[in-house]
Amino acid sequence: MQQIACAVTIALLVSLAWFDVVHRRLPNTLIGVVALLYFLVAVFAKEPLSAVAAHVAVALLAFLVGALLFAARMLGGGDVKFAAAVFLWSGASLAWPTFVLISLAGLVVALIALTAGWLVRRSPSARLAGLARPWAATRGVPYGVAIALGALPILALRMLAGGMTL
Repeated sequence: MQQIACAVTIALLVSLAWFDVVHRRLPNTLIGVVALLYFLVAVFAKEPLSAVAAHVAVALLAFLVGALLFAARMLGGGDVKFAAAVFLWSGASLAWPTFVLISLAGLVVALIALTAGWLVRRSPSARLAGLARPWAATRGVPYGVAIALGALPILALRMLAGGMTL
């Protein structure tokens, strides 16, 4: 059951990333399902309440840091909620690797968005400009993609471990 929930969560991460590229927003419903699936896996894996509480604490910390970035207009509200849901899955043991992976993916996504914006403005090919347009930084950077990319290895580890304990 845990592995199925992890696989569904991975599919949701991919869906959220795609939705962010296309619409530059992240649906609260899908983010909520990502968070709820963590609790489902924790119950089926018989995680101790102290471990679940530690995961919740990490998610709250991620939400608070994200809220500060949102207040500074550096991150969207959906990105903040999505990051909190992802850090709920990572917990304390994988919080730092998750942060590093999201940061590295964010750098790549930002470079892609800047390059896409340049292609939209300067490409002699209308087709190439059309392909680049959804990624263009002129619409904002889809950080949901970076959050999803950073979370994928963490979820894959959880799935391979058969649940929560690593």
